[in-house]
Amino acid sequence: MIPPETIRAVLSKWNLSLKTIRTDCDLQGSPERSLFRTACENEAGRLFVIEQIAPDRRERRQLISSILRDLHAVGLDQVVPYVRTPGGEHLIYCKDAWWQVAPFIAGTPLDRPGYLHDAAKGEALAQFLVDFFHHAKNLPSVQNMPHFSLKDYILKLEQDISRHTPDVAPRFVSIFDFLRKYFMDAYDTLPAAFCHGDFHPLNIVWRGDDITAVIDWEFCGLKPEIYDAANLIGCVGVEYPSGLTDNFTAAFIHRMRESSSISAESWSLFPEFVLALRCAWLAEWLRGKDEEMIDLEETYMRLLIDNIGELSEAWGLRDTAK
Repeated sequence: MIPPETIRAVLSKWNLSLKTIRTDCDLQGSPERSLFRTACENEAGRLFVIEQIAPDRRERRQLISSILRDLHAVGLDQVVPYVRTPGGEHLIYCKDAWWQVAPFIAGTPLDRPGYLHDAAKGEALAQFLVDFFHHAKNLPSVQNMPHFSLKDYILKLEQDISRHTPDVAPRFVSIFDFLRKYFMDAYDTLPAAFCHGDFHPLNIVWRGDDITAVIDWEFCGLKPEIYDAANLIGCVGVEYPSGLTDNFTAAFIHRMRESSSISAESWSLFPEFVLALRCAWLAEWLRGKDEEMIDLEETYMRLLIDNIGELSEAWGLRDTAK
């Protein structure tokens, strides 16, 4: 726990006072994105979130902060930029650590699994991606982001599993073989775009069916344009497989396709991309040696493979199949 006097000293760099630390505020998003975070209230009654940043993440946080500022400036209101100091800085060094401050955005809890039946939420997420792609397309600051290759990531993961967890490797051989046959070659042809990188319902601050804020931009970057849509649907399905074909997903995909924001070429690989992105989650479970989640991920990946034709039809993608 960071002592109040440290938090008070940090906030003073932003000319903010500390009235109280608000441990009663629900901080949405992953706590792993920072070394420490808490909500604070200043003397004027405004709420902020203070975060301690790992030193090796400072440069990337600086770049992300600039991008969020630029996205908000061009009209993407659901992107909430970090607070800048009077000197215009997004990060400051204080008390032997690096810090950031963001406004605290209040929301309503996501009804799980009730949201799966909610077409309005699916449409809202699709509309955000449509607007996001439009505003980010010509943003100069995003050009400094590295291009992420999911294909290279999967190939390295396969090698790492064989080398470091040989007992686990045989369970995923057929899954990697499937991706080699139906995903790897086509991957290199997909158009790229600037993507959020971890787009799913729990990284949204909701107010009813409306999106108040999109949070946790740590994995943003240049990726295949279908990346965010595929990650969203993959995250919905792993928690509730019935959600793969429920109202939420159907409305999201319909609105995205209606907008023509993503090419037919990318949609033709969408079911395989949903599967391929689960490799990133598998890597997370392997790093944490979480046997339960490894088992769950294997079961889910096999479910996706076994039902890939039915899912393509349910998503209205049969006409885009190769």
